[in-house]
Amino acid sequence: MNRLLLQLQKKADRRRIEDWCGGAYHFLLPDVEHPLAGEFDLAIIDGPALKRLRTQVRARRKAEEPIFLPFLLLTVRRHGLMPARHLGVLVDDVIVRPMHHKEFLARMANLLRMRRLSLELKKEHDRVMKLAVTDDVSGFHNTRYLHRYLDRVIEPRNGNPPAICLVFFDLDNFKALVDAHGHLLGSKALKEVAQAVSRVLDEDDRIVRYGGDEFIVILPRQTKEEALKKVARMREAITTTPFLHKEDINAHLTASFGLAAFPLDAKDKHQLLAEADRCLFRSKTKGKNQITFAELDQAA
Repeated sequence: MNRLLLQLQKKADRRRIEDWCGGAYHFLLPDVEHPLAGEFDLAIIDGPALKRLRTQVRARRKAEEPIFLPFLLLTVRRHGLMPARHLGVLVDDVIVRPMHHKEFLARMANLLRMRRLSLELKKEHDRVMKLAVTDDVSGFHNTRYLHRYLDRVIEPRNGNPPAICLVFFDLDNFKALVDAHGHLLGSKALKEVAQAVSRVLDEDDRIVRYGGDEFIVILPRQTKEEALKKVARMREAITTTPFLHKEDINAHLTASFGLAAFPLDAKDKHQLLAEADRCLFRSKTKGKNQITFAELDQAA
């Protein structure tokens, strides 16, 4: 049910509008201290209220952007003043008294329809934006999201670079699973691996499928010591989880890990990625199922 905020000075106007609308809408009376607070789909406001609340109206409309929050002005025609001067700036439609029943309902319905379309468009936009940064196989983030997120968390705050750790890992001998069970089940196993790792991560941590069976985990505001403990839990989650359980395969996998820290091991995101990747390569060469981290004197 649409919610209508009645910001009207005359009680007769409120009663008339409520009678015209019947029980099709939910009416809200404004709070004295916060006259435009709360959730509503259309505000019906008169001239004195608009004059008094001009700044609040402008701020509330801006706060709702890009969603359309309509305001309908009830006013009277005065000599030398054009009621339409507020259109598009403070209000979205104007009705000049005396009000006519059918005209009022038609204009109100049109504004509510525009709001509904705006909400649907915003919802679809958010869905498309989420798809743009989501990996189709794992259901988690992709490399497009990786670079956006790294750019945001690496940005200095109060002149000091934040502590960030980055983990590169890939699965050991994953090709054997694909050769034995096919690419479709291989993709399902990758999704299950990402889910197993995500369960040991915190709210601000991010897991990204980098490509193939390679993943990146971003650990913001964590020291290398804290990150190493978390990487150990990630490795344990992989080694102790039977993958493709529903398919009665119960595959056991291991992974190799490389860890680097910013700004300790790298001065920008590109060096950070390179250091973590170099450590991953060292884990592979040491026998797999290993955790290698960048040492300060060895960092590139």
